[in-house]
Parts: sequence; structure tokens; C-alpha cells
Amino acid sequence: MHRAARHGNSAWGIAFSPSGDLLAIAGDDGAARLWDVATGTPHGAPLTGHDGAVNDVAFSPDGTLLATAGLDKTVRLWDVATGTPHGAPLTGHGGVVNDVAFSPDGTLLASAGSEGAVSLWDVAIGAQRGAPLTEHSGAVWEAAFSPDGALLATAGNDGTVWMWDVLTGSPHGAPLAEHTGSVSGVAFSPDGALLATAGEDKTVRLWDVTTGRPRGPTLTGHADAVWGVAFSADGTLLASAGRDEHVRLWNLGFASWHETGCELVNHNLSKDEWDLYASGLPYERTCPNLPSGDGAPPDAPAAAYAE
Repeated sequence: MHRAARHGNSAWGIAFSPSGDLLAIAGDDGAARLWDVATGTPHGAPLTGHDGAVNDVAFSPDGTLLATAGLDKTVRLWDVATGTPHGAPLTGHGGVVNDVAFSPDGTLLASAGSEGAVSLWDVAIGAQRGAPLTEHSGAVWEAAFSPDGALLATAGNDGTVWMWDVLTGSPHGAPLAEHTGSVSGVAFSPDGALLATAGEDKTVRLWDVTTGRPRGPTLTGHADAVWGVAFSADGTLLASAGRDEHVRLWNLGFASWHETGCELVNHNLSKDEWDLYASGLPYERTCPNLPSGDGAPPDAPAAAYAE
């Protein structure tokens, strides 16, 4: 997730260079700017050329190129050292370009458009690679490559997340469709085993990349839409940023979600609590190693969990 804020007046996207010495910022004045992190001074002149707001910025893995996504339906590449355009603008989107992301090896660039299409670009020749990816029925807000570059995940305004086989351009399984509103952000874990998604429904969800199934509980706590998610380098923490002006950190290092939760609460629900929170469902001991709660059958079955 590179976008800083969709509601901002001046900064829409932000990204550090791989070396950490430069910061790129995109603005609604049609320019992207590079800053020297150590001195806080501009690194060269503003990168101008877009006709309208710049929505997102992304550095190539080697730090030599910067990609910018524009309100003018174009993607542009810039030489970071000289601040000059790298080739012609990349055109083909039928709507605003919301997001750009380089593949881990830097050979491909993905761009996500408001018309519902995602394009893959061959960076070396500045041409589209294959046909656009078009399963979304609404705007695509973000795209993210898996760490090995084999998969691309896309987050849509239609409430779905698609994973794509980068080599073939075909969907990798069925859409991930548990969110009840627009999905704004996607991020792969460093080992590529998990995908995190951020939703307008105020939730963060985790998915098993291999099976496409939800992994662990839905993460709730934000009071408004969640816009972005990011994993820590070791994959044990997940950060989520929301429209509620809060950033939350989630500990993913638990060996077992239910065991950790049960260690914290140290009891099962009482019969009254179960009827309140799980009305209509047969009572289960959600903490399998603990006795039934007050008023519940002492021989109630233990819940089964798939780890």
C-alpha cells in the first residue's frame, strides 16, 4: 500500500526508495516529488507531466525507476537519477489509474484502474504484457505481487479480491468475497503464505494463499473503513490504517488463535452469554480444554478448529 490518503489535499501516495535514502510523494497538483531523507530537501525538480492528480508512486526494486499513477488515465516511468521520463507514458486504461506496483524482480509493473481493469507492463519495452485482467465489476483500488512474483492480488470496489497467475494472466482460484463492502488494500505476508485484505466494512481479513480460504478470525476494532494493510518484515505483525484515523497492530505470531484467546479470557461462555451472542447455534466449549460456562451442559462438545 503506497497511498497515504484518498481524502488529502496534497499527498495521495508515498513510498521510500529501496535504499531508504529517498522519499517519493505524489500530489493532486499533477507532480511527484523526490526528497532526500537525510537532509529533508528536494531531490531534483518536481516530476511533472501528468494532466491531473498523481494518485500513487512506486520505486522499482533496484531504486532506479519511479512509477506514477495518474488521474489522466496514464502511468509514467521516471529515471530517479536524472528526474527525466523513462520512455513514453503507458496508456490503455479507460479510467483513472489508482495504484502501481512493481514485481519483485522489477521486470513487470502492475497498474490498477477505476474502470475495473488491471494492466501488466513489460518495464524494459514499455508495453502491455498480455490482456488486461478484468474480473472486477468496479474500480480496482490496489494491486500487490506475491514475494516470489508468481501471483498478483487485486482489491476491488465490488467487494472482491482476486489472485492472478502472473505468467498466464488467469485467475488463481475463486474470488475472495467475504468482505461486505469495497476492498481498499491487499498485502502478502513475507513468506507468501498469507494475504491480508482491508475493507470498507471496518474489518481486516487474512486468507490462506494456497487454499483461498479465510485464515483465523476476522480482525475487528476499527470504527470506520480500513484503507491499507502492511506486514512487518518478519511477518509476525500486521498494521492496518483506517478512516477512523487510527493505525492498529495485530500480532500474527500466535501458534493458535483460539488457544491464545482462551489463555486470555480463561473461560467458556455461560449459557446466557451463548444465547445472546450465538443464538440459534448449539452450545460448544469454544475453549476445548476448559469446562462449560455457567448454566451450560457440563458435557457440551468441544469446538473443532482447523489450523
